[in-house]
Amino acid sequence: MSWLFYDEWMQPERKGASWRTWVAGILGALVLIVALQNSQRVEVEVLMVNLTAPLIVVILAAAAVGAVIGYVAPLVRRHHREEKANS
Repeated sequence: MSWLFYDEWMQPERKGASWRTWVAGILGALVLIVALQNSQRVEVEVLMVNLTAPLIVVILAAAAVGAVIGYVAPLVRRHHREEKANS
């Protein structure tokens, strides 16, 4: 029944974007600009396998791998730190 009394003034206050969000957005835009300007095909060797792909795909794949590593590494470090603290 509380939804009947919901009003705009009851909405939670929104905070501005953090500096990390701005940095991630700017870096993402730069990667996208560089990738779009490099559409020629290149030959890439990955784990002893030769691939021919557009450079845009190689740049975006490398950026995605870097983003995943940058996201997962602190989580793993925090998990190990918490395990040590609980031991």
